[in-house]
Amino acid sequence: MMINEKVKEAKSLFYQKQYKKALDIFVKYDECFYESGLCALLLKDENAAFNFWNKNSNKCPACAFGLCVLECINLKQERIPTFFQTRAQLEIYINLFLENNYIDWAENLIGYCDMFYRSNPESYKFIARALFANGYFDMAIFFANKTLRLFYCDPEAFLILAQCEFLLGNLAQALDTVNRVNSMVSDYFPAKVFRMVILDEMNKKNNKK
Repeated sequence: MMINEKVKEAKSLFYQKQYKKALDIFVKYDECFYESGLCALLLKDENAAFNFWNKNSNKCPACAFGLCVLECINLKQERIPTFFQTRAQLEIYINLFLENNYIDWAENLIGYCDMFYRSNPESYKFIARALFANGYFDMAIFFANKTLRLFYCDPEAFLILAQCEFLLGNLAQALDTVNRVNSMVSDYFPAKVFRMVILDEMNKKNNKK
C-alpha cells in the first residue's frame, strides 16, 4: 500500500474518532508529526503531544499553535499565536474539545479569547461558530454580540445570532435580526435563505392556532 494511502486511512480513522489507531499509522511517517501530536492530545497524552510538536514547531505553524493550545488548556499561556494560526485552527480545537466532551479544555481555551482577539480580531466569531455548531446557543449569542460590537456590519455574526435565536424559539427576534442583515448586506444569500426558513416556521405556528 502506498504511503499516501496509509495516511488517508489514518485520516479516516481520525474522523471516526479512532485516535489510537490513527496515531499508530501517523507516527510511522515523519511528515505527520502534527497529526501524531493531535491524536496524542485527544488521547489525553499531553506529554506525547508536546514532544511531537515541540521538535517541529520552528518549521510547522500548526505545531506552534498546538503548543499554544497546550499552554492555554493548562492555564499557563506564554506563546502568542499569529493572525493566520488563529484563523486556521482556533475553531477546530474548540470543536474537537466539545465533540469529545473535553469541556474543561474548551472552557480554558475560550477563556483566552481576548488574547486570541489581539492576534486576530475575528476570534470572537470563530468561537461563536464553534459554540453554535455544538449546541451552546446562549454562549454563541454572547460571542456573536462581542463580534458585532467590533464589526457592526458583519453578516455572518448576525446570521449566527439569528440562528441561535431561532433554535431557542425566539422567532420574532430571529426575523428582526436577519432583516437587519438584509438591510445592510442585501446580497448576502445565506441570510435570504434563512429568512424564508423563519417565515415558514412562523406560518406553521400560526396555522396551528
